[in-house]
Amino acid sequence: MAELNENAQKGMTLMQEALKNLVDGNIDGFQHNRKEANRYFDKFYESVTTEEGMLSEMYGTARNFGVIYNVFEQNIDKLYENKNKKHVIKDVYNLIKNNRLLSEQFKIYDMFEKAKDVDNPKEFVNEATSLIKRFNKRAIKENNEKLIRFIRKNKLDEFVEIPEETENLYEAIEYIILNKKNLQNVNKFIKAQNIIAEHIEKNNRLKLEENQEKPTFDTFKEEVNKKEEEINEQINDDEKKLLDLFSNPKTNKRTVFENYKSQTLKKIENVMNTSEDEDKSEWKNIYENVNSKTYSNKMSQNIINCAEMMEICSTIEE
Repeated sequence: MAELNENAQKGMTLMQEALKNLVDGNIDGFQHNRKEANRYFDKFYESVTTEEGMLSEMYGTARNFGVIYNVFEQNIDKLYENKNKKHVIKDVYNLIKNNRLLSEQFKIYDMFEKAKDVDNPKEFVNEATSLIKRFNKRAIKENNEKLIRFIRKNKLDEFVEIPEETENLYEAIEYIILNKKNLQNVNKFIKAQNIIAEHIEKNNRLKLEENQEKPTFDTFKEEVNKKEEEINEQINDDEKKLLDLFSNPKTNKRTVFENYKSQTLKKIENVMNTSEDEDKSEWKNIYENVNSKTYSNKMSQNIINCAEMMEICSTIEE
C-alpha cells in the first residue's frame, strides 16, 4: 500500500535529475525530466485528493482483504466494550459468510496467516497455491469495497498500525490469489510464495498458543451469543427494554434520558410532599442526586443512569 510514497519519491528523484541537467546546460534533459517529474507529482496529488486515490493508498488497488480485515480486527475490543456497537461483529460475520468472494478470501488469508506446525512450509505453500482458484481483480475490488463501506458506515478506526512484515504477507497472498504462475511472472510468484513460507516458519518457531490467535468468525459468533446470554441473565424485562431503546438507531437518546429524569424527579417530589419529616431529608438527597445527572456522550453511562432512575420509580410505585 505504498503507491503514494513511490510516486512522490519518483517525482523528487526526476526533479533532482532535471535540476542537474539544468546546471550542466542540458536543456532537453531538463525539460524531459521536469515533465516526467510533474507527471508523478500529479499522480501523488491525485492519490491524496480523490476517493479512489485515498482508497488505493490505504488498501491497495485491488483493496487487499487482509488489510481490510485487519482494520476490523483491531476495532473488535472497542466494539465489545460498546453495547450499542456489539451488533457490528455479527453483521461483519454475516456479510463475509454470505458473500462468496469475501468468504473465499477469508479462508485463504486465514489459512496462510494462522498455519503452524507445518513440516515443510515451502511444500505446503506450493501445494496450497496450486489448489487456489484465481479471482478476477475487478470482482475482488468491488466486493472488498463492500466491506470497506461497512467499516466506514459504522465509523470504525481505519488508521490502525499494521507492521510492514504483515503488510508484505498480505500483499504476497493477494498476488497469489490474483495471478496464475507462468513464464512471465514466475520470479514474482516464487517470491510471494517464499514470503508466505517464511511467515509459516516463523509461526513454527514461535509455537503460538491457541488463545493468542486472532478469533475466527466461529469464535466471534460463539462469543457474541455468550455475551448476550450473560446480559439477559443479569437484567430484568424493563432493563432489556431500556437496552433495546438505546440500541435503536432511530431513538433520540437525549430525549429518552431527559424524559426518564423528568418523570423520576416528579415522582420524588410527590413522595417528598407526602412523606414524614424524618424521611424528607433522605428523599431530598435522592432528588439532588438524580437532578445532578446529565446526558453523557457515553451511551453506557446514560443506560446506567436511566436504569437507576427506573429503579427509583419502581421503588416509589411499590
